[in-house]
Amino acid sequence: MEKKRNKKIKEKNLKTALILLILFCVSITPLILAEEASAASVSYEYQVFELINEERGKFNLAPLKIDKELSNAATIRCSEIKTSFSHIRPNGAQWYSVSSKANSENLARGSTTPQDVVSGWMASNSHRPNILNPNFKSTGIAYLSGNPTCWVQLFSIDEASDTISSPPNTNGGGTTPNTSGSGTTPNTSGGGTTPNTSGGGTTSNTGGGTTNSTSGGGTSTNLKNSTPSSVKPATPSFSLVSGSKRIAIKWKKVSKANGYEIYRSTSKNGKYSRIKTVTKRDTVQYIDKNLKKKKKYFYRIRSYTVNNGKKVFSNASPKKSKTTK
Repeated sequence: MEKKRNKKIKEKNLKTALILLILFCVSITPLILAEEASAASVSYEYQVFELINEERGKFNLAPLKIDKELSNAATIRCSEIKTSFSHIRPNGAQWYSVSSKANSENLARGSTTPQDVVSGWMASNSHRPNILNPNFKSTGIAYLSGNPTCWVQLFSIDEASDTISSPPNTNGGGTTPNTSGSGTTPNTSGGGTTPNTSGGGTTSNTGGGTTNSTSGGGTSTNLKNSTPSSVKPATPSFSLVSGSKRIAIKWKKVSKANGYEIYRSTSKNGKYSRIKTVTKRDTVQYIDKNLKKKKKYFYRIRSYTVNNGKKVFSNASPKKSKTTK
């Protein structure tokens, strides 16, 4: 009798343990799958990061570092190009308004693997220069899965101020991003294997509806909605020299700039009004005349390029002041 009772107790305990084990497995499986999906998602972006640096290494260029601010900005741009594949943001602003650090942008939609994306960019005369620009030091990468999937890579001439070990998970999907590249890069002349050595180097791709097919190195990538890139020039540095009721503004010539705009204010944080547009790229000085005697004036300057009849401006320079004699 005692043996039968012990047997029933053992069977009951075994069933209880089995039920608990099943419940545990059911509860932990979603977490495991989520972690695996997250890891896969990060790996796609990180694979692009490693492949980009691999390409740079072939030309003895320093590897890029991942910048947190640029990665967050790339995530924003990724969601924006999902519905509007353009370097013009949905609010009408230029793409580089997403971050003051951003100097260039590569966009892509339609390929199937990180290898395809990088191969497509490297085979494109308007994307390759960004990847091989020796002036770029940091980057941010993001993608979104779906139909179509979207890729964004931002580049900067600034050092990564808040580095992260790998690109953030912007999607959470476990599928390989599908990207057929359009992307913006500095529009540079020269051979396809020559890195872009100009500073600044920001670009904008204003997606058209045409399809361009490019191939290189035995692989081919369909570049959808690809349009010519435009270059956001570097911010000019300048100095001020005071004279009698006048101030001379002198700046260093910016590579690839078509002209410059000069702004003035009577207070550091006041309203800056444009006082001169310089349309000759070789001009590097302007004299602001008929000013008040012994008065302090504040100045800012920015360069611009012209793409398809539209001006693309650099970031505005830091404010500088001088008092007239």
